[in-house]
Amino acid sequence: MKKHYFFLTGLQVAVGVASLILSAQPSLSLELITLVSKSTQSSLTGELQDAETYNNQGVELAEHGQFAQAIAAFNRAIEIYPTYENAHNNLGLVLGSQNKFSEAAAAFNRALEINPQNFETYNNLGIALGSQGKFSEAVTAFNQAIQINPDEPTSYQNLGVAFWSQGKLPEAITSLQAAKKLFLVQNNSEAVTHIDQILQQIKSLPEQSSQ
Repeated sequence: MKKHYFFLTGLQVAVGVASLILSAQPSLSLELITLVSKSTQSSLTGELQDAETYNNQGVELAEHGQFAQAIAAFNRAIEIYPTYENAHNNLGLVLGSQNKFSEAAAAFNRALEINPQNFETYNNLGIALGSQGKFSEAVTAFNQAIQINPDEPTSYQNLGVAFWSQGKLPEAITSLQAAKKLFLVQNNSEAVTHIDQILQQIKSLPEQSSQ
């Protein structure tokens, strides 16, 4: 039976030097976060400021569906300032939106070399890996996200879906139930309903009832 995968995503286009915010959308998507304040922008100088300009151009281009130009802008930002984490993340996001998941994973890995404590990037990496069918590697990425931030339910949900994709149904159910508990704490009724739907689908599988 063909499974349906419901990875949640932290994929967003980051503007300026603001940190990424995790999203609970059920597909790869481009979501803009708030622009950095003028005071923050004015403190940037030299190469980083030039890189930020190209990064923000890439965001605007991506918003208008000009993905090839956006990719070029993010690559230019990275060329100017190779350790600009947001540009690497944004490059991965746009590549992922174009189903170029291998390239997206490479971009997220470069972002993690710069900041290995960004659990959203691990989630993004896991999504890119899972979208290639590399579920074992995706599990590793989602577990890393959980280790960094054990209170984020999206990581557990993604982990559960990755386990499900491997046919590891008990592990999938355990992870999804953990996600549900955290979503309940957040009063996120929509996410709880979605978890319940996935759990019901898993529990209705013939292989689950035969165990």
